[in-house]
Amino acid sequence: MARSLKGLLEESMSQGQSMFTGPQLIARQASALAMTPELRRAISLLKLSNSELTKELLREAAVNPALTVSAPTQDVTLNLWKPPSGVKPRPPQMQVGIGGGLGEALGVAGSPGLQEHILHELRLVLRDPEDLAIGEALAEAVSPWGWLDRSVGEVAEEIQVPAQKVEVVLSRVQEIEPAGLFARDLRECLWLQAQDRDLLSPVMACLLNNLPLLAEGGLTELARLSDATEDEIRAHLALIRNFDPKPGLRFDPASPPPSEPDIIVRRRRGGWRVSLNNSTLPEIDINNRAKHGSEDLRAAELLRRAVVRRNETLLHLATEIVQCQSGWLEAGPARLAPMSFSSLAAALGLHETTVGRLAAGRMMATPRGTVTLRALCSASIATQNGEHISAVALRHRIAAMIAQEGSKPLNDVQIVENLADAGILLARRTVAKYRSQMGIPNASVREEKLGSAGA
Repeated sequence: MARSLKGLLEESMSQGQSMFTGPQLIARQASALAMTPELRRAISLLKLSNSELTKELLREAAVNPALTVSAPTQDVTLNLWKPPSGVKPRPPQMQVGIGGGLGEALGVAGSPGLQEHILHELRLVLRDPEDLAIGEALAEAVSPWGWLDRSVGEVAEEIQVPAQKVEVVLSRVQEIEPAGLFARDLRECLWLQAQDRDLLSPVMACLLNNLPLLAEGGLTELARLSDATEDEIRAHLALIRNFDPKPGLRFDPASPPPSEPDIIVRRRRGGWRVSLNNSTLPEIDINNRAKHGSEDLRAAELLRRAVVRRNETLLHLATEIVQCQSGWLEAGPARLAPMSFSSLAAALGLHETTVGRLAAGRMMATPRGTVTLRALCSASIATQNGEHISAVALRHRIAAMIAQEGSKPLNDVQIVENLADAGILLARRTVAKYRSQMGIPNASVREEKLGSAGA
């Protein structure tokens, strides 16, 4: 018997995480949902980002004594790396590829991803096969920003190796450039960078051991603890601000996201694990012991269930997207599958507008970069053999042809012919449109540039 959406949601959630190890065949049915107060409230919360959700819940808690809301703990990096008062942050620099402006995570250009970089460096640093296997297990535990998101003990248990051995290998792989990769927390990330730059003085060590105090601006107390002057503390703080708190993000071919991601995708042996970014989610508690009116308690419980439902639905949507786009995660834009809000809605038994609300503005951190959920949707284009290719994968194929064209640039008609040979029928104007979208000039302009370069 096909299971309900609620049953599927509950089955896929395990402590805020979802994991799959390969293609799954799940019986689903799209059923008409009764518009209960809980569902109506949950729908109203769907379009809210995690920060907006926190503000909304805090407003509710201010007028409902039965409701207690704990805002997420502020990231120390927000205080340590914020620009000085009156100084606007510099806009992120986009990477430029063969298209001149194609720097998005799904684009053709861009540097190797974090995982590719780490695996390449591991083979240079670790020669022993057993050490390399441990290093690869550690690499699988690296988050998109370059930190380990699992403990040494968990990695050791998974690969059945003594924890001391994993610690030894970890100390070696932490030498991989850029410094700060494989750190277990912010302190260790900055410590590794200070060590790498030969800046690990006693004063620097004191500051790194007291990051919360530093973030709060406790310069006087830090000066006392480190036996230094406040001017020396300020000088060391300036050095710390030149460190990179999330070195893995430099391998993200997209521009840095404006906020923390809502969803995190991590590689696991045999598959991918999808989880909500709990560090940006508020906590809700119902005060059943205090004497509150029954209306307050009912409203608080209704809101709590609505938030749970909102989070479960978002996680299930993200899991469905990751399962659909596992090829992109493994191999990049050439393997991005066709996907739309309507196909996701049909798979999840949700209305298309509900999926649209959920996906709006949601950021997902992956080993291939931080992207919006919407960016992973792409139109489907049929091939002659009955298969389908996404528009993004097709643009990637066109860009790859142009990148390999040599001294005689391909014109749009020749690209159409090459695609036809591969079973993909496109009009010349469609090829021109895709080429233009990627910022790639036409063949005559490319030929002129080649001529002037060779002159």
